[in-house]
Amino acid sequence: MEFLNPTALLGLLALPLLLVPYLIRKKPRRLVFSSLLLFMEAGIPASGRPWGRINLPPIFFLQLLLLALLILAISEPVFSVRPTNIAIVLDNSASMQALEDGKPRLSLAKESASSVIGELGAGGTVDLYVTTPRLTKVRVAPLDPVEAKAAVGAITALDLGDPSIDYDNVLSQLARERRYERVYFVTDHPARGQTPTSRVITVGRAQHNLAVTGFEIHRASLVNARLEASAKIANFSDRDEKIKVVLKGSGTTLASRQVAVGADKTASVSFEEFAEQPSYEVAIEAGDALPLDNHRFAVAPASRHLQILAVTPRPQAMMSLKSIPGISVDVVSPAEYEKSERTGYGLEIFHFSAPAVPPQNPALFILPPGSHSLAKPGAPISNAAVSGWREPHTLTRYINFSLLRPTYARPLKPQSAGDVVIESPNGALAFATERQGVRYLTLGFDPLPFLGRENLPMSIFTLNFIDWFFESGGSSGQATGEPIRLGSVQPGDVLTTPAGGQVSLKPEFGYFSATFYQGIYRRGRGGKSELYARNLQDTNESDLRAPAPIELRGTAPNSSSASVLFSFWPYLLAASLLLLLIEWFITPRMAFFGFGRRRLSGAA
Repeated sequence: MEFLNPTALLGLLALPLLLVPYLIRKKPRRLVFSSLLLFMEAGIPASGRPWGRINLPPIFFLQLLLLALLILAISEPVFSVRPTNIAIVLDNSASMQALEDGKPRLSLAKESASSVIGELGAGGTVDLYVTTPRLTKVRVAPLDPVEAKAAVGAITALDLGDPSIDYDNVLSQLARERRYERVYFVTDHPARGQTPTSRVITVGRAQHNLAVTGFEIHRASLVNARLEASAKIANFSDRDEKIKVVLKGSGTTLASRQVAVGADKTASVSFEEFAEQPSYEVAIEAGDALPLDNHRFAVAPASRHLQILAVTPRPQAMMSLKSIPGISVDVVSPAEYEKSERTGYGLEIFHFSAPAVPPQNPALFILPPGSHSLAKPGAPISNAAVSGWREPHTLTRYINFSLLRPTYARPLKPQSAGDVVIESPNGALAFATERQGVRYLTLGFDPLPFLGRENLPMSIFTLNFIDWFFESGGSSGQATGEPIRLGSVQPGDVLTTPAGGQVSLKPEFGYFSATFYQGIYRRGRGGKSELYARNLQDTNESDLRAPAPIELRGTAPNSSSASVLFSFWPYLLAASLLLLLIEWFITPRMAFFGFGRRRLSGAA
């Protein structure tokens, strides 16, 4: 027998309260009679105490049974027959790597899943699913109990957050469409409610945790070789912590800091003047519940040389950027852009042109056509005045905006989320946005050609946007699960994962999407190598105190569930109503025949 609402059984603990009305005695009153002969009867003298001896009439036991049946009915008991066709959904998100007494939660989940499989008969079948990166069936064909236990043991937790899934709907749909007699979801999230076909098995408990939630390596500017690093440490607990933060480069310790982090707060720490390395790692020395988020990785920032791919019908204006130290420019026409090789460029500039979709490289759009997807240009204006700008911002530093007056401009109407950095009375002149770590800037005026001191406000703005793109050179990495853009793949190209495994890249695939683990991915391309950083960026996985509960509202059981479940709580409810009627009918008659009357004794 099972209970769909076992919490209601706690009501049984309140049954002893039914004794209270029968223990309470009214205090005797003093009455004067001429004679006590008519009242003399054997009995126990009345006591002046409010609590007397237990003297329970038969109606008490009827009321006790009535309340017990009501509580059992509310708990929804069902008789179940051992199911033979089930599904097990196993949570393999990052939080399942949290330790419980030195044991990962995923190990506890596997033990629970194996226990469920062990209850199947010899002819039972199991379909096994994992939740991350998406709800996926592990094997196409159903598994027998022995195969299912082996498949459960082979599942690993990924460094990814929980996908957005309505489990109430999904689990019910699985049971309905695949005709499962029972669907078990094993997770570290608590459950609210159960259904006849769906069961949530929760492993783990609330714990405190520390996490590195941000890490970035950058140069001070294009012409400044000094490296700077910054990291953010979050404290998911109710107590203050003081921890050691270590900066490593290619496995070697470069610097360390002590940082204090308040309860439920985030602290920042920075490092300067350290040796340049191909890749970096920041780590906190904390023996907390989730070791995964105690580390974060980044690749070295772009070199002091910025390579630009310019797409323009006017190449002469673009070539003026070559006068800026550390910049090289390759120019192609808009018609040749799709045929060109675009890997290795730190910036793409579209001059009076724009591709159908924003590129994977950082990009600057100067006076784009009306079909531009990020911001559409409006009607032309002359000598545009700047009416507002955002501060502080790299694009607006050191500029006297009273002198920045483009002779020709087309105010922009943003078409996506982003920041208006510079605006005029007629609309935005500079609109910045970022998608999946890639920066885009759209200008409603033309800052080119670069004239140096001959046009100082515009030249300062040009250096600012170059620095703005330069500081976003991929040094902070992207989230786990974000694909790596491969561009042109040559025979023999391989990609090495953080665990050391090697994947042969195929020319027909332009992306590597299996970035499910945190760390540094290395692509071998001829004699060169390119590094990519991926980090867990879902802070919900790091906060182990109160995971979001799984809401199971329940639906009507299907025909398959009816064969393994028999609900008898409606019969308990009907019996309760019947007892209520009996109790209401016989109570006045029992009083009439003297049951439960208090015996009287004389009082002086």
